[in-house]
Amino acid sequence: MLMIKDALDLEIHIDKSSGWPYRDVLKLAESFQLPAGRGNVTVFKYPQNHGLRVAWFDSWRPRDLDEHAVIIEDDLQLSPEWYSWLKRAWISYGHRSDLAGIALSRQYMMVKKPEYDYEILNNGEPFLYRLVGTWGFSPHPARWSQMLNWFYSIDHDNFDPYVPGLITSDWLHIHNRQGRRHMTWEQWHIYHSNKHGLFTLYQNLPNRHVLLNNWREAGVHSRTSPNRPDYPLVKGSCPIQLQSFPSRLNKYDWDARTLVR
Repeated sequence: MLMIKDALDLEIHIDKSSGWPYRDVLKLAESFQLPAGRGNVTVFKYPQNHGLRVAWFDSWRPRDLDEHAVIIEDDLQLSPEWYSWLKRAWISYGHRSDLAGIALSRQYMMVKKPEYDYEILNNGEPFLYRLVGTWGFSPHPARWSQMLNWFYSIDHDNFDPYVPGLITSDWLHIHNRQGRRHMTWEQWHIYHSNKHGLFTLYQNLPNRHVLLNNWREAGVHSRTSPNRPDYPLVKGSCPIQLQSFPSRLNKYDWDARTLVR
């Protein structure tokens, strides 16, 4: 729920497509409104498909360090509790120089090879993990600006943001061979975070409840639609863990098990 003085500017970015899905999405976006006095809705229409990397990197440029954003892709669903938790998380941890951003999604995998699914439980409390959250990510305005400035200052069409030992580095190389380099952005953020010692804040709630889930619709990430989300949303009752914002956070390295003190 928005606080009394809060305003939310909503930007809807529509990548170029064709046919009735595109027309229906465009119609819905252009007719969408926020409650009076709560903020503005702006629709951006792109003349041609530009891929996920441009979609993410062009989605937000902070105007100042007091501005925050959360980037939501089109097959994600938010819990009613997401905003109040995210705002309190930023109030609690926004001062940290090692914070790359805050994820609304659940941490669910370990990316150091040999990679596998692995959840950091951490007693249900917030923690820091090296890997960026790609679903419902709220970047730190200073760290995000630094990352973008670095990315656009280099020859990013030829530079290899390789981080030894991580499966994500191999995934980018696979995309390169497939001619789909423009369809991934995460490895650039991973490289930057690794170089500068940055972490993403997560909270893995009990009973696998989440503030944001993914319906995994067919598209770039999946060939089929399972018609069910990956995790259950927090609804109705609020887990006590969502009220916990400890001053000292446990930090986990790329292997998701090594506690960095």
